[in-house]
Amino acid sequence: MSAKWKCLVCGYIHEGENPPEVCPICGVGPEQFERIQEVSEQKDNKAVQEPKDGTSVVEPMDRETAIIQSLYAISYGLYIISAHHDGVDNGQCANTCFQITAEPPRIAIGINKNNYTHELITQSGKFGVSVLNQQGHDYVRLFGFRSGRNIEKFADIPNVHRGESGILLLDDVIATVEAEVIGELDAGTHTLFLGEVKAGEVRQKAEPMTYAYYRATK
Repeated sequence: MSAKWKCLVCGYIHEGENPPEVCPICGVGPEQFERIQEVSEQKDNKAVQEPKDGTSVVEPMDRETAIIQSLYAISYGLYIISAHHDGVDNGQCANTCFQITAEPPRIAIGINKNNYTHELITQSGKFGVSVLNQQGHDYVRLFGFRSGRNIEKFADIPNVHRGESGILLLDDVIATVEAEVIGELDAGTHTLFLGEVKAGEVRQKAEPMTYAYYRATK
């Protein structure tokens, strides 16, 4: 059985003998991955009881293990975040995008400071979000494993269009959103960009791609 590795920045799970060279979700290197202990390896840390209702009761564990394990329970979506500045387009896969307010409509995204998309958002003051459906695995791989500093990620994608902001957005997705940055929060390795939504479109009726679904079906 191959080992499992968890990205300490975004929570991505990788299976293999070694951690990946680059996290496909947030772009960090292998030094930010931690090997996950399998259940058989965790017997000294916790014991699991199986109640009659099918749920699991986990006995107390050490503080560090508890923090890591508790974060596994947080659910994420998967999105393609795109940006445009001075004639350059780029996009990346991200799992941090959520609505903050409804009136006015505002959303927040978390982007690794080392990523090229972060640079373009900082320069342009705007970003786009394409909400993936459950058939979006190829987009996760395309936008997640390579840097836009080395390749043009949108070069071989025919199903794209420019939104009102001039940002490239995917066609075959559930919805797209375009936002103007109105605030930033330094979160260490990442920046949390707060954006006021300026445009949005619904393109499909489909189930969204969640991080849990991607892990189960990749």
